[in-house]
Amino acid sequence: MLILRGWVDWADGSTFLSAMQEHKDLTFPYLQVKDAAGNWKTVVEDMGIPSGKPKTMAVDLSGKFLSNSRAVRIVTNLCVYWDEIFLVEDDAPPAVRLTAAPMLAADLHFRGFSKPTGGRANQPQRIEPERFEYQTVSDTSMWNPTSGNYTRYGSVENLLQAPDDRMVLMGSGDEVRLRFSARELPPLPAGWKRDFLLLVDGWAKDADANTAFSQTVLPLPFHGMSRYPYPAAEHYPQDQPHQDYLREYNTRPALRLIRPLRQRTEE
Repeated sequence: MLILRGWVDWADGSTFLSAMQEHKDLTFPYLQVKDAAGNWKTVVEDMGIPSGKPKTMAVDLSGKFLSNSRAVRIVTNLCVYWDEIFLVEDDAPPAVRLTAAPMLAADLHFRGFSKPTGGRANQPQRIEPERFEYQTVSDTSMWNPTSGNYTRYGSVENLLQAPDDRMVLMGSGDEVRLRFSARELPPLPAGWKRDFLLLVDGWAKDADANTAFSQTVLPLPFHGMSRYPYPAAEHYPQDQPHQDYLREYNTRPALRLIRPLRQRTEE
């Protein structure tokens, strides 16, 4: 088992467009090992990435080595920062018990913008990812919201109980505060510790000029789409529950302000 910890400086729409124009694909990491002749061979075509902020991931190498060599090679042209990599021979999973904690409430409201540290704006060398100081907040945004209707503020737990394409549409500066019940969590055996996993299902769309429909909330994504933007033959679910959702929840409009460009005068 190969254990890797790192983070990704994620590509935006303009990066993808540039790669396409140069007839170069953005290559997600794949893993190679050496065969008996010493040649590199791909044995894991898609090993995944520690998407976004620093994360730890594991790649199963059981049965992947093709010779006595234990050299491995990771190939990609994405901007991936690996901070730690090591090989574990004993891959037996530790004893674990998973208990679901039911959601009690979820409230959507405007909070503002946490102070950013690191990242492109504060560190041009880009040697560490952007982080945010939650306790330092501003209500002034550095960018315009995407135009369209967002989910109205207030209780939204009914929208977050299951992945059913009835999503909470959040804009710049919005926050969802979730509360869960701990009453059903079992007591810990001696020597155990408790970790928490938050399962999130959804999509994000940036405002990059080369991102599809980057200037509007619509069209809404849905689990059954083949791609985004989806073809004319596909559409967001139109049954009654989803139509009721659109009418009852997504009633908060946001308008994108257009700033006029300065006219350039040539002598």
